[in-house]
Amino acid sequence: MNAKQDGSRFWFVILAIFFGNFSSILNSGTVTVALPFMMKDLHSDLNDTQWVTTGFMLAMGSIAPIVGYLGDKISYKRLYMFSLVGFLLCSILCGCSWNIGSLVLFRILQGLFCGAILPATLTIVYQAVPAEKQALGVSLWSVASMFAPAIGPTLGGLLTEYYGWKAIFFMNIPLALLAIALASRYLPMQQANKGSSLDIAGLLTAVTGSTALMMYFTQGNKIGWFSGWGILWITLGVVSMALFVWRELTAKAPLLNLRIFQYTTFTFGIVVNCILTIGLYAGAFLLPIYMENALGSSSLTVGLMMLPGALLMIGASLLSGRLHGKIRPEYPLLGGAFLLIIATWAFSRLSLTTSYAFIIGWMICRYVGLGFSSPNIMTLSMSAIPKESTGHASAITNWLRQVIASFAIGIFSSVYSVRTQTHFTELSSSGAVNTSLQETASVLAMNDTFIAACIVTVVAIPFILVLSSRSRSSGNKAASTVSK
Repeated sequence: MNAKQDGSRFWFVILAIFFGNFSSILNSGTVTVALPFMMKDLHSDLNDTQWVTTGFMLAMGSIAPIVGYLGDKISYKRLYMFSLVGFLLCSILCGCSWNIGSLVLFRILQGLFCGAILPATLTIVYQAVPAEKQALGVSLWSVASMFAPAIGPTLGGLLTEYYGWKAIFFMNIPLALLAIALASRYLPMQQANKGSSLDIAGLLTAVTGSTALMMYFTQGNKIGWFSGWGILWITLGVVSMALFVWRELTAKAPLLNLRIFQYTTFTFGIVVNCILTIGLYAGAFLLPIYMENALGSSSLTVGLMMLPGALLMIGASLLSGRLHGKIRPEYPLLGGAFLLIIATWAFSRLSLTTSYAFIIGWMICRYVGLGFSSPNIMTLSMSAIPKESTGHASAITNWLRQVIASFAIGIFSSVYSVRTQTHFTELSSSGAVNTSLQETASVLAMNDTFIAACIVTVVAIPFILVLSSRSRSSGNKAASTVSK
């Protein structure tokens, strides 16, 4: 195969991955803005309707631990295509839902397939893309992973307003079909390890632990963090995860090979990835609430305000991939992290009269920072892992990101709620007379929550510096095998 053909095949492989990854994540943003319309059409209340998103998130987190085993057993190409077909069918079923119960059920099933698509596509990048192009491949994979939730509210607002909420699910059909066609034609078939056995004990403890922890983090603010149910969920989660770690370190054929954490570059990369995920979800969760409640913006306006940053994030990710090999990946990673920190701090200065220009400008800063940091932290951490273990590494990475995302949303929701009540009480007791007292308390609480998010994000800096030092001294060379 000549260089031109090789280059063309690279782009077809990336497109096959991009459309599947993009479509599977897109609904995370589109569904959120459509929830009020679902409540009205399906005659449901908020408590029931929120399970459209909560159930999807729980399913994604629960399936992630088994992806490594499934990919090894049937090959990642087959796993990816099977997941795409399942995602396509569930999208059609979601659009045909007749009540809130059926919609929640189909969303949970959709989440199971989506939870397999993300780690499978990342693994395929490292298995099917030449080493010299893997950094660019990861950058393009990251574009789909970050651009989809960023543009989701815009597309969701447009489709819901003009075509109804069911259109956000039917929109997945052409994207999924295109991904299936490209994957069947251009993705190479890797040899499957048909003799591998399923670690049932590891699977049960992993699913139980991750589901319990995600239930605690997503529902803790509503049921009470220290209530009977809250204590039950967190205890079950922690005990199950402890048993899972013990099982995986002692089993002959573990569900997930946790010994890859012996590669310190990968371990530090995971830590930084989790911290940046917390920073990412701080903005994704808080800013729409602020714009809709404090500024009175419509869902469509919120989505359109996020669009410039999302588009520039694509450019930052592509530039980051192009710079690989020309400068050390730690430099754009560090620069991106600083941009994220600065923008998060800027959003702790919001008010009831903050201009749209201020919000859009700092949102662009956030997204550009993520565009530079996310692909590079992925490249740094995954480059430390032997090729045969990339499936387990990507499964662990995406699994932890799902759990951390639910943790971030739950904690920030709780901080925001508590601080809103505190500020409202203080303003009321001070004798303040203000028709927008609740809105003022809400904005002050928003600022407090962004300060907390900023502090958490700052913690990533020393880990990035240590990661930079270790990768430089080791030359990012991994050992050839991982003991099973």
